[in-house]
Amino acid sequence: MFEGVGFDLGETLVEYEGVPLDCQCEYPRALAAVASLWGGRLTAAQIAAGSAVLRRHNTRLVPRRHEVDGETVFGELLAALGVPATDAPALLDPAVDAFFGVFQRRARAFPDVGVALAALAAAGASVGVLTDVPYGMPRRLVLRDLSVAGLDALAPWTLTSVDIGVRKPDAAGFEALARRQCCPASAMVFVGNERKDVLGAKAAGITAALLWRGDSPVPSWDQDLTVTSLEQVVSAVVHGDGEGGGHD
Repeated sequence: MFEGVGFDLGETLVEYEGVPLDCQCEYPRALAAVASLWGGRLTAAQIAAGSAVLRRHNTRLVPRRHEVDGETVFGELLAALGVPATDAPALLDPAVDAFFGVFQRRARAFPDVGVALAALAAAGASVGVLTDVPYGMPRRLVLRDLSVAGLDALAPWTLTSVDIGVRKPDAAGFEALARRQCCPASAMVFVGNERKDVLGAKAAGITAALLWRGDSPVPSWDQDLTVTSLEQVVSAVVHGDGEGGGHD
Protein backbone atom coordinates (compact mmCIF):
# COMPACT_ATOMS: atom_id res chain seq x y z
CA MET A 1 0.00 0.00 0.00
CA PHE A 2 1.20 3.51 -0.79
CA GLU A 3 1.26 5.91 2.15
CA GLY A 4 0.68 9.07 0.12
CA VAL A 5 -0.81 10.25 -3.14
CA GLY A 6 0.09 13.41 -5.03
CA PHE A 7 -2.15 14.78 -7.74
CA ASP A 8 -1.80 17.20 -10.59
CA LEU A 9 -4.70 19.67 -10.59
CA GLY A 10 -5.93 20.71 -14.04
CA GLU A 11 -7.46 17.87 -16.10
CA THR A 12 -6.60 15.43 -13.30
CA LEU A 13 -8.80 16.57 -10.42
CA VAL A 14 -10.42 19.64 -11.98
CA GLU A 15 -11.72 20.57 -15.41
CA TYR A 16 -12.27 24.15 -16.56
CA GLU A 17 -15.33 25.22 -18.50
CA GLY A 18 -14.65 27.17 -21.69
CA VAL A 19 -10.90 27.69 -21.32
CA PRO A 20 -9.25 27.87 -24.78
CA LEU A 21 -6.38 25.51 -25.54
CA ASP A 22 -4.44 28.36 -27.13
CA CYS A 23 -4.81 31.44 -24.96
CA GLN A 24 -2.96 33.68 -27.43
CA CYS A 25 -6.22 34.47 -29.20
CA GLU A 26 -7.48 35.98 -25.95
CA TYR A 27 -4.49 38.27 -25.38
CA PRO A 28 -6.12 41.43 -26.80
CA ARG A 29 -9.22 40.97 -24.67
CA ALA A 30 -7.17 40.27 -21.54
CA LEU A 31 -4.98 43.32 -22.16
CA ALA A 32 -8.08 45.45 -22.67
CA ALA A 33 -9.40 44.22 -19.31
CA VAL A 34 -6.16 45.35 -17.67
CA ALA A 35 -6.28 48.74 -19.40
CA SER A 36 -9.86 49.25 -18.22
CA LEU A 37 -8.44 49.71 -14.71
CA TRP A 38 -7.29 53.19 -15.67
CA GLY A 39 -9.93 53.79 -18.33
CA GLY A 40 -7.40 53.48 -21.10
CA ARG A 41 -7.75 52.40 -24.70
CA LEU A 42 -4.74 50.53 -25.98
CA THR A 43 -3.05 51.31 -29.25
CA ALA A 44 -2.03 48.58 -31.67
CA ALA A 45 1.57 49.12 -30.59
CA GLN A 46 0.68 48.64 -26.91
CA ILE A 47 -1.27 45.47 -27.67
CA ALA A 48 1.70 44.14 -29.63
CA ALA A 49 4.10 45.00 -26.79
CA GLY A 50 1.87 43.44 -24.15
CA SER A 51 1.34 40.32 -26.26
CA ALA A 52 5.09 39.98 -26.68
CA VAL A 53 5.51 39.92 -22.89
CA LEU A 54 2.80 37.29 -22.56
CA ARG A 55 4.26 35.11 -25.30
CA ARG A 56 7.65 35.29 -23.62
CA HIS A 57 6.11 33.92 -20.42
CA ASN A 58 3.85 31.40 -22.18
CA THR A 59 5.41 28.08 -21.18
CA ARG A 60 3.75 26.23 -24.04
CA LEU A 61 5.67 28.47 -26.41
CA VAL A 62 8.82 28.91 -24.31
CA PRO A 63 9.20 25.92 -21.97
CA ARG A 64 11.21 26.52 -18.81
CA ARG A 65 11.94 24.78 -15.54
CA HIS A 66 12.45 27.86 -13.38
CA GLU A 67 9.28 29.70 -12.41
CA VAL A 68 8.63 33.41 -12.77
CA ASP A 69 6.29 34.97 -10.23
CA GLY A 70 3.30 37.13 -11.02
CA GLU A 71 4.92 40.30 -9.70
CA THR A 72 7.63 39.95 -12.34
CA VAL A 73 5.29 38.98 -15.19
CA PHE A 74 2.74 41.70 -14.53
CA GLY A 75 5.39 44.29 -13.73
CA GLU A 76 6.77 43.72 -17.22
CA LEU A 77 3.27 43.74 -18.68
CA LEU A 78 2.28 47.04 -17.10
CA ALA A 79 5.53 48.62 -18.28
CA ALA A 80 4.84 47.38 -21.82
CA LEU A 81 1.39 49.00 -21.65
CA GLY A 82 2.95 52.32 -20.73
CA VAL A 83 2.12 52.41 -17.02
CA PRO A 84 4.60 54.63 -15.15
CA ALA A 85 6.79 52.77 -12.67
CA THR A 86 5.42 54.92 -9.84
CA ASP A 87 1.84 53.79 -10.58
CA ALA A 88 2.56 50.10 -11.19
CA PRO A 89 2.66 48.81 -7.57
CA ALA A 90 -0.90 49.96 -6.84
CA LEU A 91 -2.15 48.43 -10.09
CA LEU A 92 -0.38 45.09 -9.76
CA ASP A 93 -3.01 43.02 -7.91
CA PRO A 94 -5.98 44.57 -9.78
CA ALA A 95 -4.18 43.88 -13.08
CA VAL A 96 -3.65 40.24 -12.10
CA ASP A 97 -7.34 39.85 -11.24
CA ALA A 98 -8.49 41.60 -14.42
CA PHE A 99 -6.18 39.51 -16.60
CA PHE A 100 -7.03 36.12 -15.15
CA GLY A 101 -10.71 37.03 -15.00
CA VAL A 102 -10.72 36.73 -18.79
CA PHE A 103 -9.25 33.22 -18.72
CA GLN A 104 -10.69 31.68 -15.59
CA ARG A 105 -13.92 29.83 -16.09
CA ARG A 106 -15.92 27.65 -13.74
CA ALA A 107 -13.72 24.98 -12.17
CA ARG A 108 -15.45 21.63 -11.70
CA ALA A 109 -14.15 18.53 -9.99
CA PHE A 110 -14.39 15.40 -12.13
CA PRO A 111 -17.21 13.11 -10.98
CA ASP A 112 -14.85 10.50 -9.49
CA VAL A 113 -12.87 12.95 -7.35
CA GLY A 114 -15.04 13.20 -4.24
CA VAL A 115 -15.44 9.46 -3.78
CA ALA A 116 -11.76 8.82 -4.43
CA LEU A 117 -10.55 11.43 -1.94
CA ALA A 118 -12.93 10.10 0.72
CA ALA A 119 -11.69 6.56 0.16
CA LEU A 120 -8.05 7.63 0.38
CA ALA A 121 -8.74 9.52 3.61
CA ALA A 122 -10.52 6.49 5.06
CA ALA A 123 -7.50 4.37 4.20
CA GLY A 124 -5.20 6.78 6.03
CA ALA A 125 -3.32 7.90 2.93
CA SER A 126 -2.01 11.45 2.81
CA VAL A 127 -3.09 13.50 -0.22
CA GLY A 128 -1.52 16.56 -1.81
CA VAL A 129 -1.49 18.58 -5.03
CA LEU A 130 1.37 19.90 -7.16
CA THR A 131 0.37 22.17 -10.02
CA ASP A 132 2.12 24.38 -12.54
CA VAL A 133 0.48 27.78 -12.99
CA PRO A 134 0.38 30.12 -16.01
CA TYR A 135 1.94 33.59 -16.04
CA GLY A 136 2.92 33.38 -12.37
CA MET A 137 -0.70 33.08 -11.22
CA PRO A 138 -0.80 33.84 -7.49
CA ARG A 139 -1.70 31.17 -4.98
CA ARG A 140 -4.91 32.93 -3.95
CA LEU A 141 -6.39 32.37 -7.41
CA VAL A 142 -5.43 28.68 -7.39
CA LEU A 143 -7.12 28.30 -4.01
CA ARG A 144 -10.18 30.06 -5.40
CA ASP A 145 -10.40 27.42 -8.11
CA LEU A 146 -10.15 24.70 -5.46
CA SER A 147 -12.96 26.35 -3.49
CA VAL A 148 -15.21 26.72 -6.55
CA ALA A 149 -14.62 23.03 -7.32
CA GLY A 150 -15.54 22.05 -3.75
CA LEU A 151 -12.01 20.97 -2.88
CA ASP A 152 -11.17 23.42 -0.08
CA ALA A 153 -9.81 20.59 2.06
CA LEU A 154 -6.87 20.26 -0.34
CA ALA A 155 -5.78 23.90 0.08
CA PRO A 156 -3.23 23.32 2.89
CA TRP A 157 -1.72 20.44 0.92
CA THR A 158 -1.44 22.24 -2.42
CA LEU A 159 1.87 23.48 -3.82
CA THR A 160 2.20 25.57 -6.96
CA SER A 161 5.17 26.14 -9.22
CA VAL A 162 5.39 29.69 -7.83
CA ASP A 163 5.56 28.30 -4.27
CA ILE A 164 8.45 26.03 -5.24
CA GLY A 165 10.22 28.23 -7.79
CA VAL A 166 10.43 25.50 -10.44
CA ARG A 167 8.07 23.86 -12.89
CA LYS A 168 7.51 20.23 -13.75
CA PRO A 169 9.31 18.01 -14.58
CA ASP A 170 11.89 19.37 -12.14
CA ALA A 171 12.13 16.88 -9.29
CA ALA A 172 12.26 19.64 -6.65
CA GLY A 173 8.51 20.23 -6.72
CA PHE A 174 7.73 16.55 -6.26
CA GLU A 175 10.25 16.26 -3.45
CA ALA A 176 8.69 19.27 -1.75
CA LEU A 177 5.25 17.70 -2.03
CA ALA A 178 6.51 14.49 -0.42
CA ARG A 179 7.94 16.53 2.45
CA ARG A 180 4.69 18.48 2.82
CA GLN A 181 2.84 15.17 3.13
CA CYS A 182 5.49 13.75 5.50
CA CYS A 183 5.72 10.79 3.16
CA PRO A 184 8.86 9.04 1.87
CA ALA A 185 9.11 9.35 -1.91
CA SER A 186 9.40 5.58 -2.19
CA ALA A 187 5.99 5.20 -0.49
CA MET A 188 4.22 7.72 -2.67
CA VAL A 189 2.43 7.72 -6.03
CA PHE A 190 1.86 10.83 -8.15
CA VAL A 191 -1.11 10.96 -10.51
CA GLY A 192 -1.10 13.28 -13.51
CA ASN A 193 -2.14 13.48 -17.13
CA GLU A 194 1.00 14.84 -18.81
CA ARG A 195 4.47 13.61 -19.65
CA LYS A 196 6.03 16.15 -17.28
CA ASP A 197 4.06 14.61 -14.39
CA VAL A 198 5.54 11.20 -15.15
CA LEU A 199 9.10 12.42 -15.67
CA GLY A 200 9.13 14.61 -12.56
CA ALA A 201 7.67 11.96 -10.29
CA LYS A 202 10.16 9.33 -11.44
CA ALA A 203 13.06 11.75 -11.09
CA ALA A 204 12.05 12.22 -7.44
CA GLY A 205 11.80 8.48 -6.80
CA ILE A 206 7.99 8.58 -6.69
CA THR A 207 5.81 6.02 -8.46
CA ALA A 208 4.33 7.68 -11.56
CA ALA A 209 0.71 6.99 -12.49
CA LEU A 210 -0.56 8.37 -15.78
CA LEU A 211 -4.26 9.20 -15.64
CA TRP A 212 -5.66 8.84 -19.16
CA ARG A 213 -9.32 9.75 -19.27
CA GLY A 214 -9.67 10.02 -23.05
CA ASP A 215 -10.30 7.47 -25.78
CA SER A 216 -7.09 8.17 -27.70
CA PRO A 217 -4.19 5.69 -27.53
CA VAL A 218 -2.31 5.78 -24.23
CA PRO A 219 1.20 7.22 -24.67
CA SER A 220 4.23 5.39 -23.35
CA TRP A 221 6.12 7.89 -21.19
CA ASP A 222 7.78 5.30 -18.96
CA GLN A 223 4.98 5.58 -16.41
CA ASP A 224 4.89 2.92 -13.71
CA LEU A 225 1.16 2.39 -14.14
CA THR A 226 -1.68 3.74 -16.22
CA VAL A 227 -5.15 4.38 -14.84
CA THR A 228 -8.32 5.56 -16.54
CA SER A 229 -10.15 6.67 -13.41
CA LEU A 230 -9.42 7.68 -9.85
CA GLU A 231 -11.17 4.51 -8.70
CA GLN A 232 -8.18 2.64 -10.08
CA VAL A 233 -5.87 4.95 -8.15
CA VAL A 234 -7.69 4.04 -4.94
CA SER A 235 -7.31 0.34 -5.76
CA ALA A 236 -3.58 0.80 -6.34
CA VAL A 237 -3.13 2.68 -3.08
CA VAL A 238 -5.36 0.61 -0.82
CA HIS A 239 -4.94 -2.85 -2.33
CA GLY A 240 -1.69 -2.54 -4.24
CA ASP A 241 -3.41 -3.29 -7.56
CA GLY A 242 -1.07 -2.33 -10.36
CA GLU A 243 1.76 -1.32 -8.02
CA GLY A 244 5.01 -1.60 -9.90
CA GLY A 245 3.20 -2.46 -13.11
CA GLY A 246 4.33 -1.43 -16.57
CA HIS A 247 2.74 0.68 -19.23
CA ASP A 248 -0.80 -0.06 -20.35
